[in-house]
Amino acid sequence: MKRILMTLGFVFCAAFAMAQSGEEQAARQARSVHLQFRKWKGPASVFYVETTPTQVYPGTYFCSLGFNGGYSGIQELPDGRRVAIFSVWEPSDPFNYEAHPDAVEENKRTKDLYAGEGVEVTRFGGEGTGGKSMMLYNWELGKPVCMAISVANDGKYRTAYTCWIWDAQKQDWFRMATFTTLVNDGHAELDMPYAFVEDFWRNGESRNHVRSASFSRLWAWNNAQWTASEEAAFTADNNTLTTVDAGPSANGFWLATGGTTSNVSIPLWNRFKPGGAPDDSAARRVRLLEVIKAAEETPTP
Repeated sequence: MKRILMTLGFVFCAAFAMAQSGEEQAARQARSVHLQFRKWKGPASVFYVETTPTQVYPGTYFCSLGFNGGYSGIQELPDGRRVAIFSVWEPSDPFNYEAHPDAVEENKRTKDLYAGEGVEVTRFGGEGTGGKSMMLYNWELGKPVCMAISVANDGKYRTAYTCWIWDAQKQDWFRMATFTTLVNDGHAELDMPYAFVEDFWRNGESRNHVRSASFSRLWAWNNAQWTASEEAAFTADNNTLTTVDAGPSANGFWLATGGTTSNVSIPLWNRFKPGGAPDDSAARRVRLLEVIKAAEETPTP
């Protein structure tokens, strides 16, 4: 299959929103809401999270796994296409909303080492700069999307991040992309895990529609063992809308924003524990470690 060329204008970018006041944002878009995963043993070499979208409106981004070097997740574009994305920063100010990717010196750029079949790789700017990958991925409401990030050293100064997404049809992991970056100075550690729900259409009407998803506990592989996050902090951006909420889901957490949402479950800025339902991800996480090891032992083309 040839790599899929797409219009990337609607891909997640916080630059325009963050450059506006909270009141200006409230007039255009639903508020971005976040989970800051807490109480897990780290830093780690692998992160794993399952995201189950429950309500969606075009122009929605569900970030499954944000980390200290980038972020990954799923989107519904305003034209209805559903995609998965994975982006990695290079040394730059993520709050520089005028950053242009062409202005970065070649030797300081994030570079792609691998892109899976059907994955398009480009560069991004406007929220710092870096490398971005994107592919068509027909996720569905009510069905979990399993994503993972692994990290490895790339020489003395670079760090390589790989995004994995579970292929439910093949019952195996798909290696989406690997980027190498100078971020973290070659320290192969994952840290600062988070997830969020964002309205990136921002046309005024988009704020009137609910977006929601549940997220499993964060699973982190560290020192030859898996540990899970024991709580999450419920946070939001500086948009002044109060149509946000969060709470424990069956085996994790949920987030909602927009429309008629009301903050009646967990007060904003509070921490809370996940639901206590049994976790069924063990087999997928075992297989994940196998494919990561196989990829590390296979030379990059």
